[in-house]
Amino acid sequence: MQQLGGLRGFVQRPVGRTLLLAFAILLTFATYVYLSTLLAIPVLLLVGLAVPIWFGLKRIRTLALFGIVVLLAVAPIATIVITQDIRTPVGPTDSPVLTGTNGSLMQNASVSPYVGSTSTNFTWTVTVDPAYTPKENSTPHWIILYLSTCPGATANNDPNCNSGYPFWAINQSLPDPFTSPVNVTFRFTFPSDSIWAWQMGLFMNNLTAPAHSNATFTFILLQGDPVYNGIEGPVTGDFLSTYSLLILTVYLNDFIYLGLPYFVVLIIYAYITHRRQARADAVRRASGPSTMEPGGGPALASRPSTDTPSTAAARPPSAARRPELNCPNCGAVIYPNETKCWKCGTALPPPPSDAPLSSVPKSP
Repeated sequence: MQQLGGLRGFVQRPVGRTLLLAFAILLTFATYVYLSTLLAIPVLLLVGLAVPIWFGLKRIRTLALFGIVVLLAVAPIATIVITQDIRTPVGPTDSPVLTGTNGSLMQNASVSPYVGSTSTNFTWTVTVDPAYTPKENSTPHWIILYLSTCPGATANNDPNCNSGYPFWAINQSLPDPFTSPVNVTFRFTFPSDSIWAWQMGLFMNNLTAPAHSNATFTFILLQGDPVYNGIEGPVTGDFLSTYSLLILTVYLNDFIYLGLPYFVVLIIYAYITHRRQARADAVRRASGPSTMEPGGGPALASRPSTDTPSTAAARPPSAARRPELNCPNCGAVIYPNETKCWKCGTALPPPPSDAPLSSVPKSP
């Protein structure tokens, strides 16, 4: 117990608070980046609230400042890791295996280089193998490369992104018909530094569709990410420009997903603490003056009385004490001698005049 008490005393000193804060930043950062945002929420509540409170750092202002510093520090550190991940090339991808086939129509789709500048001529390649054309469809007629800053977008009005994002669609015709695999190449130079995304769409005739219907084409895409079905890359610009594109988004996610739960719990803790303190103050007021004087000696009430019966009888009687009762407005229990409800603030009526007075010694 002495060792634990010493640790608590150490944490309450500036160097101890600094080390605890650094621990909270590192643990929250590691959870946020390498595990998940949802798991980082309870971790921040643990190391940012529960642990400091257990160590005796219970002031609301201190805890609020503690949380703000953690949030401000985690975002820029996390952005470094996220930027490096964004600039790391992804591998080639295929289209899904369609019903009735045992292979992918589009194979080994990729972009090269993965990182460049606005003067870089990026190259996309894909292999189209007609052997995996689904039954009752013609061999593919053309393939389109979609480029944008909106992952998975195949038009300039994708509902997953705000309007106005840059978008290009580049068409490439295929031999008609063809019986062996064909390599298709696209080239494009981006006009600005950004984090780009791409997708490819392959079109072929649906031979079973009625003439002049809207379902005359079969359209397939590459397998992209599981959320938007987009494919990452390429990235134009240096590390710093990519970092600057990401930092505001990371801060926004940081304060929404981590900061909001933290400060909601902090407000609840502050409310509970205030209620507990208000009740303790009410009990102290109801129990009367302290039995100790400011100088540390016993109060006059505890010292032996030197009054004679005649002088004691001459003093005015003590004021009547209000008994414990329930608030007539909200029903809360009101401690003795209170003048208003501690919960709702309702003023209480004065005590009855016939309330019992403190006893006065009778003269012999």
